[in-house]
Amino acid sequence: MSGFLALMQQGGIIMWLIFMVAVLQIYLFLQRWLNWPSFTWRMAENTQRPALVRRAEHLQALNQLERGLPLLKALVLITPLLGLTGTVTGMMLVFDGLSLGGSADPRRLSSGIARAILPTFVSMAVVLLGMFFLSFWQRRARKTLQGH
Repeated sequence: MSGFLALMQQGGIIMWLIFMVAVLQIYLFLQRWLNWPSFTWRMAENTQRPALVRRAEHLQALNQLERGLPLLKALVLITPLLGLTGTVTGMMLVFDGLSLGGSADPRRLSSGIARAILPTFVSMAVVLLGMFFLSFWQRRARKTLQGH
């Protein structure tokens, strides 16, 4: 646990934001997993129901299946920007330290750059997680609707 806290402290406040995005993504995934709607499709397509009614039922089912996906999409889109923001602010701190009379010690400089790049690395991992969740639910929704 102390390693996690040290890593979060190195990345700054942006790391905590990225961590919250990851937790929210996992929550959305589990929420959809536990609350997946089930549908009983009327298999007889040659009934007296008009095509417009069947289309409305299809769209209503799609709406239920895609609940929460727009938020997940937004999180996937915003996470890399959070990582880049963390990197830019970290690099600004590194260069600010150099401009205030800090020596150009290569070890110190490389350590500062590594700390600055950390949020981008973590955000890419969180984006991959979110993209997996998003594609999983989109495929599952598509398969469910194809049974219609």
